[in-house]
Amino acid sequence: MRRWTLLLALSSLFFAGCSSSTQQKAPTCDLDVENLTGDWISLKGGGTGQDTADKYARVRFLTEDGKKKAIYTAGQLVPNKPMTNKYTYEYKSKTSQGDVLYALNMFPDKSNQRIERLKKDNRSLGLKFEGRIYVKVDEKRCSLVISDMYVTYVRGKETIDSNPAGTRPYLRANPTDPPLSFGHCNESGQLVVFGTEEVNWEKDQPLDPKGGIYKNEPVWFHYGEKNLPGSEEEVKKKLTEIGFYAEEGATYELEMWEKDHPWGGSKTPVVKVVEPNEEGIVQWKWQGAFDSAPQHGIFAEMHRFRIKDGKRESVGVACNYYEPEPERSAEEKAEGEGEEDKK
Repeated sequence: MRRWTLLLALSSLFFAGCSSSTQQKAPTCDLDVENLTGDWISLKGGGTGQDTADKYARVRFLTEDGKKKAIYTAGQLVPNKPMTNKYTYEYKSKTSQGDVLYALNMFPDKSNQRIERLKKDNRSLGLKFEGRIYVKVDEKRCSLVISDMYVTYVRGKETIDSNPAGTRPYLRANPTDPPLSFGHCNESGQLVVFGTEEVNWEKDQPLDPKGGIYKNEPVWFHYGEKNLPGSEEEVKKKLTEIGFYAEEGATYELEMWEKDHPWGGSKTPVVKVVEPNEEGIVQWKWQGAFDSAPQHGIFAEMHRFRIKDGKRESVGVACNYYEPEPERSAEEKAEGEGEEDKK
């Protein structure tokens, strides 16, 4: 009996030693839900039982002016069209469930009195008063889970509902992939295409973004002129603020983006210095060609910047949606040029 007892004791020690030496510890997740940084891309069901990346719902966490913020896109604006809106949410609090809440006031220009009146008078669930995203860490996958919600008020009663992106897992963007655009397009339709570098805005006709542009044929992207209300002094001041007129001591740059990435899929945006003309108008223009003609079109953006006193700041993002035609043959190009000469 003593012999068998000794053997059992030795075997127990042997197997205990093997178990402790071969067992691997689960990797720890170092994500801090209150101190998030970088770009994250959502996953959605792909119809095959596996999740697929959806770059149209993405988020960038950053700290700006001492405030924690999240620049978020809520998916495609129109089904099958590659356009997104981008919204800047601010960190509010950590919830009792361990999520953190970022919120966005959807009526920043309305007074509190007017907003309170809207809350009482509103009868529609579709009127959004506040955007909210709730963010938590999935420790097992070391990823994020984000719930995209909004707050409305119907006859004064608060209601919280889900936006189309709903609740999704988010993975950190691959740092080796081209960066994603997080510029707010606040000048939709102001990116106008012409066949020439010099344009007479009163006489020249722009190319049709849905049929007048061809794959691999260079065109000129121009920032469109604006007609603003107000006195001459007020208009000049506003146009200077948005970079239409040059400000003394400032220089200007632009970046071109397409398909949510730097133009041509490059790893970093191509930066072009732009100069004012004799009248002080900054000449926002850029030549490029679409290298594809996808069925659902291409969304392009011109990010415009002013550099003054060592600080680079955005003065606006002009954008447009284009449907390039397939590449033309040499005969078709010659025929098209002949038609242009007749005009």
